[in-house]
Amino acid sequence: MRFRPWRIRRRQAAGAPPAPATTPGTAADLDLLFDQVARLRELAGDPERAGDADRVYDFGIRWGAFLHGRLPRLVQYDRRGALTPAERDRFADLCTQLQDVAPLAERLGLALPPLDGVTRR
Repeated sequence: MRFRPWRIRRRQAAGAPPAPATTPGTAADLDLLFDQVARLRELAGDPERAGDADRVYDFGIRWGAFLHGRLPRLVQYDRRGALTPAERDRFADLCTQLQDVAPLAERLGLALPPLDGVTRR
């Protein structure tokens, strides 16, 4: 059995097109944000729960943490082109859903989604 010198193997590997890789944590961030959008819809849709200040406050803490922690991370990855095509599609869908729930967040006194990458309140 003959072995090829290391420099030849390295050159061959470098010439191969890289497989599209996901950015670590992106799928989890998207899943969490979609979950928060669904929870906001549930909270706003139930007048009894929406009127409970403690429940809204508890939700608002998580909502704000996700919007101002996870969402800017996804915005940055999107701007750098680090998302796969499937992740870009999910991110675009998330942005549409965030626009849809912005009035619900405002009605409950929660942080508004920073859709343009700039924090608003």
